[in-house]
Amino acid sequence: MPWMNVATRERLKSNFKELKVEADEKSVRLEIPKDRLLDFLRHLKEKEGYKHFIDFTCIDFPEHPHRFQGVYILYNPDENERVIVKSWAEGGTLPSLEKLWACARWAEREAYDMFGVVFEGHENLRRMFMWEGYPHFPLRKDFPLGGIPEVELPSLTELLEGRTEPPSHDYEVMHTKVATLEDLERTEKSRLRKKAQLVLNWGPLHPGTHGTIWFLFDLDGEKVLQSDVILGQLHRGMEKIAENIYYFQFLPYTDRMDYISAICNELSYVTAVEKLLGVEVPEKARYIRTMFAELQRINSHLLWLGTGALDLGALTVFLYAFREREKIMDIIEGNAGFRLTTAFLRIGGVHYDLAEGTLDVVKTFIKDFPNRLKEYHQLLTRNRIWLRRTKDIGVITKEDVFNYGLTGPVARGSGIAYDIRKLEPYAAYDEVDFDIPVGEVGDVYDRYLVRMEEMVQSLRIIEQCVAKLEKMPKSAPYINKDHPAVMPPKEDVFMALEDMVKSFRIVVHGENAPPGELYSSGENPRGELGFYIYSKGGSRPYRLRIRSGALYNLSIFPKLIEGGTIADAIALLGSIDPVVGETDR
Repeated sequence: MPWMNVATRERLKSNFKELKVEADEKSVRLEIPKDRLLDFLRHLKEKEGYKHFIDFTCIDFPEHPHRFQGVYILYNPDENERVIVKSWAEGGTLPSLEKLWACARWAEREAYDMFGVVFEGHENLRRMFMWEGYPHFPLRKDFPLGGIPEVELPSLTELLEGRTEPPSHDYEVMHTKVATLEDLERTEKSRLRKKAQLVLNWGPLHPGTHGTIWFLFDLDGEKVLQSDVILGQLHRGMEKIAENIYYFQFLPYTDRMDYISAICNELSYVTAVEKLLGVEVPEKARYIRTMFAELQRINSHLLWLGTGALDLGALTVFLYAFREREKIMDIIEGNAGFRLTTAFLRIGGVHYDLAEGTLDVVKTFIKDFPNRLKEYHQLLTRNRIWLRRTKDIGVITKEDVFNYGLTGPVARGSGIAYDIRKLEPYAAYDEVDFDIPVGEVGDVYDRYLVRMEEMVQSLRIIEQCVAKLEKMPKSAPYINKDHPAVMPPKEDVFMALEDMVKSFRIVVHGENAPPGELYSSGENPRGELGFYIYSKGGSRPYRLRIRSGALYNLSIFPKLIEGGTIADAIALLGSIDPVVGETDR
């Protein structure tokens, strides 16, 4: 995707004398002092067209006088351009942007939670993932990877029999803090100030909530007066982990974010790292990646369809959808060796060449699947109960899309043709033909239709990939092992001394990445999955930020459900389709 053009940069420099501009082939960065930040961002949004909020995070520089730097990523839909805006948190504070972009409320809460940066003017600044009263800020550089052992956690034997020598366990007695029931009660009370008759807790148990999420509803009868979402039940500190391991070592962790779309996650991540390292991917690998990413997209949408229909009482669709999912999972397992968390992609290509017979099985699937889609449509699309539960529920406007940073089918259901595969093609997406389905009303029903049509378009892409791969020779390379940062295939490591030495060097010392700064993203089934990498050089990123499409899509839930019912909440959440491993990371 193009970055801010030169003419716009020059115009901004003439209007804002304090502005510092850095630009290279990877990104365009604009730095503005804190006291001018609000005016500058308002100008970007209202005058220059950068109205789509993509992400916000912070970087910790302990040696710098101001320590924390805020990083904003914005998108201009008219020019198809991105820009990164940066500002130092003088005195540990930044101005809140929630009146400019509503989704900044959640992004700022996350930065406060992880770094301790305070946002002036934020209406209710509180923890995002950790519980209220937690004293530490995990993404600060002085917070250890394993946490701070400050609470004694004895074994059951010690509780019953007392301390033994040697110890009756093989772990340290001192552990990091864990939330108590009192902590959770304090967290709940801080999120919602009761106005009506009853506060209903929904979750954090998994069934019905599409993950371990904790919803709060303030109810007047069945009418929802206000709502809030408590995240953090699945928080695993993946950004912290990424900053402490080599680039290639982080790839299996991406599988465990959106665990329904492992290959799509991997593709977004390796694409970002390849841009940083300057790695060219062989043609065969690009088509294999594209084919499996679209199989994964159908796989994910089938799970959304089956569970969303089940939530509204349609059991048959759930069983039918899993019938087709099983076929896709078999194809993935036959090539990656794993069904769910595949670790199939590699920096520079893919882990394995296609297994024997894969293309024949895929051709059989794409021939059969259109008939299955017809069955789903016959069951739901004109079903009067389905229409009553989905039409005119949870309407999202085009302005909401920009203000809440919505992406994926949620944005496209509201008529915004925002699709990274078209706007910033990666893998082989610029070499295949497909359409972007969009909705008109922006309700739950439109989001249903968009995802149904996306499965049709995925079939088109897969068919073109199969045709291309069938023409390629078996000997065509599936990984660029000539690049110094790319690990050779295992069979080459076993047979060639040079490849063995190279593999050993990368495993022990990691890749030698250049200094640089970039943001790159891919089209995950739930929306834009982006990776912001700040590199000081060496084998580990200084800062790796994961931009979750599911998190931003979920941020509009409290607004949409106001005035609705609990029954509407079930349909609405299904149409947003969050996966909590990605929202919490």
